Amino acid sequence: MNKFLFAFLFLSGFAFSQEQCATMPAYYKHLNDASVKQTYAIAETKARQWLSNPVNKASLQNKNAIIKIPVVFHVVYKNATQNIHDSLLLSQINVLNECFRKQNANYSNTRPVFDTLGADIEIEFCLASTDPDGNPTTGIVRKSAPSNAQFDPLFGFDNMKKPSKGGDTAWANTSYLNIWVGDMSIFSITAVLGYATFPGGDPALDGVVIQWDYIGKYAKPSFLGRTTVHEVGHWLGMRHIWADDDNGSNPQTVYCDSTDFVDDTPNAGPKSSTDCNITKNTCSLEVAYWGGLDAPDMVENYMDYSSDACMTMFTKGQKARMYSFLNTDAARIAVKTSTAACASVVGLEKNSFLNENVTLYPVPANNELRIECRAKTGDLTISVLTADGRVILNEKAITGRLNVNTSTMAEGFYFVKIEGVEGSVTRKFMVLH
Repeated sequence: MNKFLFAFLFLSGFAFSQEQCATMPAYYKHLNDASVKQTYAIAETKARQWLSNPVNKASLQNKNAIIKIPVVFHVVYKNATQNIHDSLLLSQINVLNECFRKQNANYSNTRPVFDTLGADIEIEFCLASTDPDGNPTTGIVRKSAPSNAQFDPLFGFDNMKKPSKGGDTAWANTSYLNIWVGDMSIFSITAVLGYATFPGGDPALDGVVIQWDYIGKYAKPSFLGRTTVHEVGHWLGMRHIWADDDNGSNPQTVYCDSTDFVDDTPNAGPKSSTDCNITKNTCSLEVAYWGGLDAPDMVENYMDYSSDACMTMFTKGQKARMYSFLNTDAARIAVKTSTAACASVVGLEKNSFLNENVTLYPVPANNELRIECRAKTGDLTISVLTADGRVILNEKAITGRLNVNTSTMAEGFYFVKIEGVEGSVTRKFMVLH
């Protein structure tokens, strides 16, 4: 078949049907590699064994230790427009943290049938502060790609991760969550919004890929950054709530006997269509967890295709499945304790006393950054460093306060180091005019 005819048919059935996520097509493609197929199977088996132990499930009930995962954004751009601003990436980190910590303002919109199931996943994300060589970094890598580079899911799956194809190499998946941002359109049509790899995959391909104009909060009208939340859910082992057995909108052709491996997400037939249809109840075949209740489709769940404004939650069952991989898959175990995060620069120690008492505001800074230490036992020395570690200011703060003029500083990320008799702490901040 002519590849352009094939592309047309693909786009007719894929993009035009509002297919937002290509994680499952990517997964099936990766299964063609026998060794990867085996590692995926091993990861799934170990996770299920972990979940089958009641002690492990019980350990999540009283958990209060926050896991911090360092993120590196690989911005792979073909033109200046696609070379998106740091502020969008920072806003995406904020959205991830709101949603994974159940601090999203719209959680109160969750329907009563589900509102006791919402989970604080107790995972936070931050821009990496050290690169694989131990050098300071903003957690953002920018790579110019040829205008004809193919990153689409038809001809260019995973090319964004390959320098030979115009992409950028993954940083070690044992230390970072890699998020590639680039253009996956084909013939100027957005083919897919994002995709991710499940635990157990090829380390060189491990991570999340997002269409460049869907990253961050308000990148597009009606999109609130939850495409990336959805894809990071996949990266932590989540499946779509309809279990990918959607066979169309006709009830006679929709199957309800598959599973997303989570009991407290009711079975669903067809995926949502970027809407918030709370009347949906496409499956009456529920697991024993629901007793005799025929629960409606959980359109509030981040793993559906609902509108961003409708999405409010991950469930407790989904949290348990995430932790089953975080405690059994080697790469996910390692990234939990990565030393590449969050607010420290290599060689500069983070002190708990100062960390708890230092405040930077406003963030992002426009014309001025105010630094204040609420409690101290001596004078402070405050240094401001560029993203590559160059000191551009070094002053004493006798009162524990210092105002830094940022009006002439270029937009982007900087570090501020505060030193005193209590020790030292380094924070990252952003200048945005």
